[in-house]
Amino acid sequence: MSLRRGVFTGVSSNVLVLGLVSLLNDMSSEMIYPILPLFLAGLGATGTIIGLIEGASETTASLLKVVSGRMSDRCGKRKPFLNVGYGLSMITKPILFFATSYWHVLGIRITERVGKGLRNAPRDALIADSTEKDKMGKAFGLHKSMDMTGAVIGPLLVLPVLLLASTVTEGTYRLVFLLSTIPAMISILILVLFVKDTDRCHAKPTGSMFKDSKRLGRDFWCLTAVVLVFFIGQISYAFFVLRSDGLGMSTITTILLYVLSNIVFVIVSIPSGALSDRFGRRPVLAFSFIMFALTCLVMALADDLLFLALGFILLGVFEGSSEGVFKASVVDMVPDDLRGTALGVYHTAVGLVMLPGSVIAGLLWDNVGIWSTFAYGIVTSMLALSLMLFLTRKKRVTTPSSIFDGPSHK
Repeated sequence: MSLRRGVFTGVSSNVLVLGLVSLLNDMSSEMIYPILPLFLAGLGATGTIIGLIEGASETTASLLKVVSGRMSDRCGKRKPFLNVGYGLSMITKPILFFATSYWHVLGIRITERVGKGLRNAPRDALIADSTEKDKMGKAFGLHKSMDMTGAVIGPLLVLPVLLLASTVTEGTYRLVFLLSTIPAMISILILVLFVKDTDRCHAKPTGSMFKDSKRLGRDFWCLTAVVLVFFIGQISYAFFVLRSDGLGMSTITTILLYVLSNIVFVIVSIPSGALSDRFGRRPVLAFSFIMFALTCLVMALADDLLFLALGFILLGVFEGSSEGVFKASVVDMVPDDLRGTALGVYHTAVGLVMLPGSVIAGLLWDNVGIWSTFAYGIVTSMLALSLMLFLTRKKRVTTPSSIFDGPSHK
């Protein structure tokens, strides 16, 4: 059953509820994300150790995404993976309260990322299973918009706690960890009660992973190549935060800039997905690549709050116009029975290249200069754009599900 009016036209109730689950879960996580590096520093962690914790946890999640996506295709069920994945992420929040060493945090973060690795590809496959093909971009855009709404609310909920504390201490951070458990628990309750596997009957893949990788098709592997080139140069939020700090902005100002970027993300996601449904994925992805290059240029030249704010706004435009459209593109290109597998490969590819990409960006930051990190982002985004245009130079008019063309309206 679909909601019939406004931005929800053509969006199933399943997609809407999954968006609410993601909103609450991301709200919980984003209450922790801005303060976790400060908490780790208080436990004696160096910058290298903090990078190791984040890198190890993200790599763990990336490796699991292709496995969980594949398994959800083989068993024909998505929801069990969501239950376990969101459940693992939820239980790590209160456990953080008891951490007394940065090695404890490493174990907790890996566990939390295991949850993400188990749920992401099956969740995106369930969104695709619950959506008509000509509304795929809109559905993924709406889901990501709701997810990022949680990323807006979460940091804002932390600000009153920090402002009310006469002195921000380790105990203040531990209080936030406990408070973050509340929205995570509500998200699990909604997931269990209201999200359902679809009754669409897709044939289950019976071949080996090697044989099925051939069935994913040329378009999918071309997109994967573009993804690898682009995301190895997608600069993480950490460098935007460091840029703000280096220009003398307060912690509160930096958090507000982070929130501003997420607000723009929310605003842009749904129309970008809808435009990709109507005009094709490639023009929207090309726009997003250009936006990222422009973001890096502005951040490299920034010397005051106005330029910083513009950079964070452009970052939101880039992310809002790319994330949902990338996922919709993956779903367009592959057989229905391999959606989980394909989305798992996509998520894994993104996660694996972002780790070495972040290391390269950090080495440039430390050894060459701030400008070189952002120049690296400009170069890789333009290379990805060129690669996409080269690989997709011939439009296909017979397969409306291709990345190159929008859905058929015949």
